[in-house]
Amino acid sequence: MGALLASRRSQRFKDGEWVISGVRPVTLLIGSGIILIAAILILTGLAAGHLREQALINTEGELSRLDLVLAEEANRSFAAADLAVKSVIERLQSLQTGGAAQPYGAEMAGADIHDILRYRLGAASHLRSMTVVGADGRLLNSSQQWPAPAASLADRDYFRALQPQDAPPIFIGRPVASPETGAWAIPVARRAAGPNGELLGLVVALISSADIEGFYRTVPIGEDGAIALLRRDGMLLARYPEVASDIGTVVKEDLLTDAAIDGENGTVREPGPIGGEWRIKAVRALRSYPLAVLLSRRGDRALAGWSHQALLFGAFALIGAIAIGAMVLLIARQFRIYAALATMRAEKIDMERARIAAEAELLKTERLSVLGQLTATVAHELRNPLSAIRNTLFSIKEIAAGKGLKLDRPVARMERSIERCDRIIGDLLEYTKTRELRRTELAFDAWLDEVLAEQYLPAGIALVKELHAPRAMVAIDADRIRRVIINLIDNSAQALSESQALCAEKRIAVRTNVKGRHLEVQVEDSGPGILPENLGRIFEPLFSTKSFGTGLGLATVKQIVAQHDGTIQVQSEPAHGTRVIVRLPLGEPAKAAA
Repeated sequence: MGALLASRRSQRFKDGEWVISGVRPVTLLIGSGIILIAAILILTGLAAGHLREQALINTEGELSRLDLVLAEEANRSFAAADLAVKSVIERLQSLQTGGAAQPYGAEMAGADIHDILRYRLGAASHLRSMTVVGADGRLLNSSQQWPAPAASLADRDYFRALQPQDAPPIFIGRPVASPETGAWAIPVARRAAGPNGELLGLVVALISSADIEGFYRTVPIGEDGAIALLRRDGMLLARYPEVASDIGTVVKEDLLTDAAIDGENGTVREPGPIGGEWRIKAVRALRSYPLAVLLSRRGDRALAGWSHQALLFGAFALIGAIAIGAMVLLIARQFRIYAALATMRAEKIDMERARIAAEAELLKTERLSVLGQLTATVAHELRNPLSAIRNTLFSIKEIAAGKGLKLDRPVARMERSIERCDRIIGDLLEYTKTRELRRTELAFDAWLDEVLAEQYLPAGIALVKELHAPRAMVAIDADRIRRVIINLIDNSAQALSESQALCAEKRIAVRTNVKGRHLEVQVEDSGPGILPENLGRIFEPLFSTKSFGTGLGLATVKQIVAQHDGTIQVQSEPAHGTRVIVRLPLGEPAKAAA
């Protein structure tokens, strides 16, 4: 039977391990699947983000290179116009005579100046016209008509900007529209100054916006692209595709325009005023003039190829995640099936063990019942002869005393033997007969002190009292708990008496303490201790390591403590003594005090 139980216990342990190893992998598997799916999605997102950023960087690089070409071309166009203006100014300055005379009149409005204007206009195909403006703002000469019609240009921004003596030598004016055709032109004006810096007049060349926009039209920037020529103050001079209402306006709110104003080069991604949608923009300032060329493309068009790539990446990631999830679910289902089977097998083993334990307990109960009946019968039958023997011994003692016979020692030995037999019969009856408790609530320390005062110990054994629960009230059967205390102290005294060589100090300590809702009683001795192989059997009925006694002492103690809803625990090591701890539930007043 023992081998069968050991075999089943071993199998149960293995099954338990199997069940644990079958349950935990499901959690680990699902967790690993979630982590793997998350890793795939995260990596896919990172890869898509990298490709998106790469597409934007490529677009920015392309725009930056195109912008460099456009800026150089614009610089050459304005340099050609500026050269034409400078040559006319040199001619005007050569006409001044006497140092202070102003070349108004016939000299500046003359036919030779008109011829020079027409000659310079013919040499620069991108110029629409050239004019000479007097110091008072009147139109003096024009390449289109001679003599020039009467007109005042004093309200033009370039005239106002070049009036002061410390004005910049050149000014790019606000674009003007032709009254006849509505075509836009960009004024390039220079100040003609006398020897003392006084204003002689202005020479203005008008660059055709149509030629600039025509050149922009040939740039391979795509249908969504836009090219703008900006003045450093943010004024829009030319644009492709043309938006006539925006020409001549200042787009100060554009952050990239601020870079153009500062003469910087670079790219940026932002919602721009041109078109309103999110765009990728590149700006480059002209080397010689306060202008900048701005290129932009719609961000969604620049990312069109990336969108297809991202869609493919996303589809593959989604398919992979679904496949991983399906595999995880299938494997987890198999694990759950195996775990369920293992649980059923473990439950079956538990039921079998419970059945065996119940049968063993039933057999033990039946044996104890038979033992109790037998003990009661034997005790009853033995006590009558013992009473007869005791009475006879008393008669013999009286007769011996009357005749002067010295039989005290033999008679005393016989009386002790009779008492021992009577005690053994009492132990047997006490263990096999369960009687109702007669509980009385009492102050445990005071009661225990009286019990210990009545206790007799062999010579050389000290009894130490450490009672630390003066207010503890416990409802107990005083007679039965007295038997517990006396039995424990007797066991300790016997252990100390039988091991004189091992115990230098023979000492029994009885302690009380309140621990939570229980009163704790400890009986500790300095004896030889209990061997580990015997420690687990000391409460078994009829088990004893002594050559005398019934082996029912500790079994009875445990039975009495259990009847009081308490617990008993034994702590012992060989050569280090033994400690028995009894815990009894406190009464209500003691619980409140605790």
